[in-house]
Amino acid sequence: MTEQLISVLTRHPWVGSAQWDRKHGALMVRPTADAMAVRPAPGALVTEYLEHWRHVYEFVYSSDELRHGDDLDLSGWRASDTGAPFSREHMLEWIEHAVGLVRRGNPRFVLEIGCGSGLLVHRLHTFTRSYVGLDPAGPVVQRLRARQLPSVSVVQAAAHHLTDDRVTAAVGQLAPHGRPDCVLLNSVTQCFPDERYLTAVLDDALDLVAPGGTVVIGDIRNLATAYDFARWLERALGPGRAAEEIDRCAAARVDADEELLCDPRIFADLARRHPRSVRAAYYAKPMRADTELTRYRYDVVLTVDAPSSAPARTILWHDLPARDTAGRLRALADSVRRETTLVTGIPNALLDYESAEAVEPARVAAVLPTDYALLLDSADGRLLAAGRPEHQPDPTAWPDDPPNAFCNDPFARYLRRRMPEVLTDYLELLTTAPSLPPIAVVQESSAA
Repeated sequence: MTEQLISVLTRHPWVGSAQWDRKHGALMVRPTADAMAVRPAPGALVTEYLEHWRHVYEFVYSSDELRHGDDLDLSGWRASDTGAPFSREHMLEWIEHAVGLVRRGNPRFVLEIGCGSGLLVHRLHTFTRSYVGLDPAGPVVQRLRARQLPSVSVVQAAAHHLTDDRVTAAVGQLAPHGRPDCVLLNSVTQCFPDERYLTAVLDDALDLVAPGGTVVIGDIRNLATAYDFARWLERALGPGRAAEEIDRCAAARVDADEELLCDPRIFADLARRHPRSVRAAYYAKPMRADTELTRYRYDVVLTVDAPSSAPARTILWHDLPARDTAGRLRALADSVRRETTLVTGIPNALLDYESAEAVEPARVAAVLPTDYALLLDSADGRLLAAGRPEHQPDPTAWPDDPPNAFCNDPFARYLRRRMPEVLTDYLELLTTAPSLPPIAVVQESSAA
């Protein structure tokens, strides 16, 4: 009977091989390379994963509970620790920060991947000549199209469709002789299956963007703070528990995370290996409220074929001539007004609870001139920098240990759950076996 089951399993288009594992008492299956492929087009398993997220967002956007207006649909934006919606003021600050990242490059033509309900489209299109938004969720695409925003085209398409004919046609209609000088992905990467898909999409974006243009990747969940976030969340959900229990539950939460988390240094690696000249800048969140969006997320701007910049004077936060935080902030503001300065080693008070020199990100951001920004000075965001983005040092100079992995692998976890479900149903349909053994997936990391 086992041989019959193996024979049936190997006929399934997802299964490359199957064998009986006597030690575990299970049928071990290995997916086919075609089903796992990202290039030249997503395979069947990757497509199903992406379809899962499309259905999630179509459901989220079907509710008007948090819809404050056509240009402010906050559906789905709830805090993990309380389940309550983020405040309207906090989300408006979050939106304004994302808008500011795009406008730093003064783009004339923006192409946004995953435009959703149009939080950014509504605020950016008046500053551009052309705007193309892509989203896989049909209802929001229809809603945005119905708004008939000037010089805006909305296409139902996923991130990997960036070079498809329908996207190329939309670009050609709005800018017949041009290329986008900004490709934008804001709060999108967490829905990607793995590192392979992320890098494929960003490679396409970097290939597409005009010389001197930017690829803005916003609101990225940080792998370097995954355990910090999980412990913070566990303490909020179950206060008073022992530290050992908090740590155990946090580790399980990280292992079960269904979203893609990225160490900031993956973008440095991508920039170094891309055929075009790419400069990366890593931004901290400067919002005033202390939430997971401010603590555990960050933004990256990749500038293509950028001119070299003059060097900046660098000074450490604790070397600024002052005795307290308020004094250091005044000294920082005075320093950057006098000359081009990069202030590094600023302890982030939202993540560093021990340093007497720690300061909240919003307080630093508030004293900076418009051409300066609040930047990461460590992968985990415990240290910040203040300066012009082009003067930010390479992440190899950051104090963090090198990462074991650039990204987690939610796709592998999805396969371990989904394939046994599908294949068990398949065997029940095509065999007469009175009972079926467990099915388990043998798979190398999809990021490999």
